[in-house]
Amino acid sequence: MMRKRLFTLFVIILSISLVSGCMQKPSSGEEEASATDDSGVTKITTVRTLKDDTKFKDGQDVNDNVVTDWAKDELNIDFDTLWTVPSDEQYNTKIRLAMSAGKDLPDVFLVSDNQLISDLIESGRVMQIDEAIDQYASPRLKEIFQKFPKAFYPGTVDGKRYGLPRFSGGNGSDSLLWVRQDWLDKFNLKAPKTMEELEHVMDVFTNQDPDGNGKDDTIGLTLASKNGLATWLADGSFIFGAEGDYEPKYWSENEEGKLVYGSIQPNAKKALSKLHDWYTKGYLDKEVGILDEQAAIESFIAGKSGIISAPPWADGWPIADAEKNNKGADVQPYPLPSGENGQIGRRGEGLTTGQFLFSKDFKHMDKFFEYWDAIYGYTLGDSKFFEKGMFEDYDYVMKDGQPVYDQKVIENVTGEEVIDPGKYFLTTDVPTVPYMLYDLLEQFHETGREPENPYEYRLAGKSEEYIEAGAIVNQQNDIRIENDFNGPPTKTLKEKGELLEKMEQEVYADIIYGNKPVDAFDEFVNNWKNSGGGEITKEVNEWYESVQQ
Repeated sequence: MMRKRLFTLFVIILSISLVSGCMQKPSSGEEEASATDDSGVTKITTVRTLKDDTKFKDGQDVNDNVVTDWAKDELNIDFDTLWTVPSDEQYNTKIRLAMSAGKDLPDVFLVSDNQLISDLIESGRVMQIDEAIDQYASPRLKEIFQKFPKAFYPGTVDGKRYGLPRFSGGNGSDSLLWVRQDWLDKFNLKAPKTMEELEHVMDVFTNQDPDGNGKDDTIGLTLASKNGLATWLADGSFIFGAEGDYEPKYWSENEEGKLVYGSIQPNAKKALSKLHDWYTKGYLDKEVGILDEQAAIESFIAGKSGIISAPPWADGWPIADAEKNNKGADVQPYPLPSGENGQIGRRGEGLTTGQFLFSKDFKHMDKFFEYWDAIYGYTLGDSKFFEKGMFEDYDYVMKDGQPVYDQKVIENVTGEEVIDPGKYFLTTDVPTVPYMLYDLLEQFHETGREPENPYEYRLAGKSEEYIEAGAIVNQQNDIRIENDFNGPPTKTLKEKGELLEKMEQEVYADIIYGNKPVDAFDEFVNNWKNSGGGEITKEVNEWYESVQQ
């Protein structure tokens, strides 16, 4: 009888233990979610692209480097990058497959594809972050967020925010003119300030043998048009901006506050007419209609073109290549020219390059925002962690008791190439605040102000041409024409977008080449509206109204 009672008691205790264990066992999602171990270290999982410009010192990798060590030592955060891929396309595919298969998502991850952002939000697998921002974001982060509300639009649904913006430079890829100064000097020309002056310069560059080889083999202006004439390199947006307030492929507000498609506006017709005239006169590449950005710049690098519209960072490439490959070449930055009525305009870079999303099972938004504030402290010049620089022997070295930021000095001291540890941050580069970078460059260029913190020293060490170019772009910020549609493709856009894009590309090329008269533009506009464009316009504006709620 005693044995029977003891056995019964054992079964009861065992049953309670099993039930208790089942009740305490986390769900499959929670098993993979971040957790705090006994030492107080919080684990945060992520994934990322790992491109060729991210380099590590010997023995280090994406999970073991100066940034991961710093995060663990100073913030008690252990970042675990679960996987990396070399391209955005592969990255998006892996995220989509994980979502579709119901697999666990990492705690925090960057998504640049607006359709994928929308699908992830709709899946219910990612977290709404309004409450976390209110509760955990520092005052200086909140100030930045409040200054750029449109940056949240790609990750906003029904007025609720799910995505945290990865900010761009704001105007970081906005263009200005880069002109062969040696060609200007050869013919005693000044840099063009108006479109009329630009045409005169292009005529000289095309017809008066600026390279001195005795051949008719030069053009005035390098343009790319295969992916649209308002683009990131060999940009033609200033031609449209000189004729009005809209850019090709951009959705911008009209006077009533509604979004309209720039490619079908009257100023586009005027710009195409001008481009046809320039093509006829030989100012443009004979194959301009099929050149993408990479192909277009070959003429400039080869010394066969005198002008290109490109961002300040083009000073490093392709401008440097053009100067290296052509003896005596001197390329200088200048402001964009104005049209007949003084109008100037350019394609404006978007505010973001993606949105950070968070798994719905993520439990440590407080630690994430602690990290976010810490790395932004470097950019803002107010950090208890990065007072001398990011990391010694990376972006600075100590010499005679003082930090030195010159890359050549760093290489001499360390015996290694300079490696940018900013690439190791979750932002995959030093965090940015829109418009801040070129504003600082303008201050350096115009006033001679000395840098005051490590981030500013990082910028002040750039080339004189880059600093001047950044100042020029910043001085022309008021001419920016932005794309206000940064949400997922609408229903009709997904169905008809490819057809409409092909229609647009063909008629633009035909008008530039002279295969069709300029008035063919009017027929194109009607066809665009009747082939789905009208419905797309309606849907785009419905989205625009929804995110502003």
